[in-house]
Amino acid sequence: MRRSVPALAAAGALLVGGCGGASTTKPRSGPPLTPEQTRGRTLFVKTCAVCHTLADAGAKGIVGKNLDTTRPSASIVLKTLAVPPKNMPADLVSGAEARAVAAYVAAVAGR
Repeated sequence: MRRSVPALAAAGALLVGGCGGASTTKPRSGPPLTPEQTRGRTLFVKTCAVCHTLADAGAKGIVGKNLDTTRPSASIVLKTLAVPPKNMPADLVSGAEARAVAAYVAAVAGR
């Protein structure tokens, strides 16, 4: 079965990028972040933004949940990172990095 070149390229980009690879960070206009939240923002942009929507990070992903809509707590983000759903790559961040991403998402989602 033949597939179009654009469709194959798009599928390849998703596979190669996983849920990471976004490299630009949109300037913030919201309230100041703590140092941990700032580190979490950087990690989110690098590892999560290609799949998830989060306005503060300038992320407009369509594969993962819209975090501005779901507004997860830090504990929910941590649980999801520890045991991700089947459609989310495992081991994106852990330990202090996971806590930083969770703190960031909980602080800015939907705001």
